[in-house]
Amino acid sequence: MKLLLFFYRIIKKYLPQKINYFIWDIYLSNISTKSYSQYGEDLIICNYFREMQGNYLDIGCYHPKGISNTHLLHKKGWKGVVVDIDDYKLNLFKNRRGNKIEIIKGAISSSSSDYKVPVYKFNQPFSPYDTLSKEIADARSKQKNIEYKVDEIDQIDINTLLNKKYFDIINIDVEGLDEIIINSIDFDKYQPEMIVYESFEPFLPSKTKELLCRNGYKLLFISGGSLGYIKGKFD
Repeated sequence: MKLLLFFYRIIKKYLPQKINYFIWDIYLSNISTKSYSQYGEDLIICNYFREMQGNYLDIGCYHPKGISNTHLLHKKGWKGVVVDIDDYKLNLFKNRRGNKIEIIKGAISSSSSDYKVPVYKFNQPFSPYDTLSKEIADARSKQKNIEYKVDEIDQIDINTLLNKKYFDIINIDVEGLDEIIINSIDFDKYQPEMIVYESFEPFLPSKTKELLCRNGYKLLFISGGSLGYIKGKFD
């Protein structure tokens, strides 16, 4: 398609107007852009970063392709670190994204600790409801009529993780605990260019939004329950 457009731009001034209209009608009618996110977040993210390649941190990864905010970045050559509480998901990421990623099993917290934390995992393949919050787990179990089991997992300090390397974007989806992670970041030391997280009430004021604004972040988008904040300037 790009090659055809290249040649068309060369000859279009020699074509009758009706032919130009016809060609553009065909072109516009066949435009399609594939998104792998749930609400098209990846298209906004990739448009913001354009052709650059960088590093992403994906906390609470779901699937390496479907309903993924980072798959398009991976296709563009980005490298990343993915963190989750489920071995099966992490192994899928390693198999599908290969040497472009590092996988880490653990629960992100505000401090390092030798104590393990309980995780509530639902009896459902690729469960979007797995969480570290018993309150949220109980609510989901009652709402969806699905049972969960309790496991234990290592804690990982978010700032220790951010100290590994610079991340251009942090994507967070940990079922109700996204804002706790953001509020644990030491913004005096670590300021990724973009932070994407989920909120149950994306349009209402919150302490997390105030924190991001105080540290120089601006709202780029709200899509579904996802919010994207950027440190860089709009252009």
